[in-house]
Amino acid sequence: MNTTSTKVKITVGLLLAGCSFFTNQAHAQLIKYESKDSLNGKPRVSSALIGRLKLNGIYDITGNLHGNSSFLIHENDVYGKNKPAFWVDMRQSQLRFKTTTQLKNGKEISSMLEGDFEGGPNRTSLFRLRHAWIKYNNFTLGQNWSTFGDPDLWPASLLDWDGPTGMVLSRRIQLNYRNKFSEKGRAGYEVAVEQMEPRRLFDYTTSENLGVDYAPRRMPDAIGALRYDYDNGGFLKVAGIYRNIGYDSKNVVDGLDDTKDYRFKSANGYGVTAMASIFFNKKSGLVNNLQAQFNVGKGISDYFLAVGGSGLDGFANENKLGELDLLNVHSGFISYQRFWTPKFHTMVIASYNHFSGAEATASPWNEMTNYHFTLNLSYNILDNLMVGFEPQIGYKELHLDQGMKKGKDAVRINFGMLYNF
Repeated sequence: MNTTSTKVKITVGLLLAGCSFFTNQAHAQLIKYESKDSLNGKPRVSSALIGRLKLNGIYDITGNLHGNSSFLIHENDVYGKNKPAFWVDMRQSQLRFKTTTQLKNGKEISSMLEGDFEGGPNRTSLFRLRHAWIKYNNFTLGQNWSTFGDPDLWPASLLDWDGPTGMVLSRRIQLNYRNKFSEKGRAGYEVAVEQMEPRRLFDYTTSENLGVDYAPRRMPDAIGALRYDYDNGGFLKVAGIYRNIGYDSKNVVDGLDDTKDYRFKSANGYGVTAMASIFFNKKSGLVNNLQAQFNVGKGISDYFLAVGGSGLDGFANENKLGELDLLNVHSGFISYQRFWTPKFHTMVIASYNHFSGAEATASPWNEMTNYHFTLNLSYNILDNLMVGFEPQIGYKELHLDQGMKKGKDAVRINFGMLYNF
């Protein structure tokens, strides 16, 4: 039996045992092209097509989160029954096309187009756009990770790609400018204007009887950030955001009004996030990583990757008809990844978010808190193929009227495949 077939049989056995397959950050290239002519000491045009296969395997033990490849603990129905379930999909498999063009002025233009198969109603394996951007010098234009967050802040090896419930990270259409304070310095800054694509433009809960309806945004979100980079790849970053969230308001008498005379109004949202990624070198040469983030604000839930799209930016006000109240939120996470050997590593994550300010709104609760804990064990089979196992535990708690509370837990085991080729 040759080595290749042995590895295949080992892989199948691990899947049946409930383990998982996923890649590290090695970027294997399916197709690579470099032009024969050069400029600035580099090929004038270079391009690469990168493929990723990801098999999501999930076993839900308690809770009622079946149907989503992400552990969205905020959607756990505290009044519902447990729904144990087992399922697999490959919707998060990706195709990515990257290209770089050298210019005569010594600079270059780079671009990326990336998609997966989580589009369509209920994520029915239709192709979906993830990233589409072009970069020149210090400017980025297109759909990319939001400046209110950071693409370098990501718990490596995580199977659940929506990440911790308290992490700020989302994809936005944007114009971003990033630069250093000095040419050789480590400190830099970013400014950006960003907006979500129209299908996710509104992330608040309306009520026709309370006189609040959706309205198109009239201003993009404005973001500023400061970042300090370390030589080993770690960094510190602080970012702030201002949002002007538009909605239609109409006068309502006793909760009823047959007229359609809406007038545009807006509510001001804002937030601050602080994050850190620190690498530790062991004597054996292995590198461990500690990451943390804390966020506070009002009307910013749409920037939480695991929460966005859930209508938690705000609710229609029951006492002030025709008014939208934005929710206060604070959240965060901390993760630690440790390499025990060059092939085997583990990671632990603790995360939470807390929403408040819904006492006078159409919300069925006054406050909501979500807790999320993840353990990941991973082993490299190849440079671009790894195996792992990822249990997750969550708890959702609602604060109701008169001091009452209602909560429910959820337990899930993730397993799957993520392979770069």
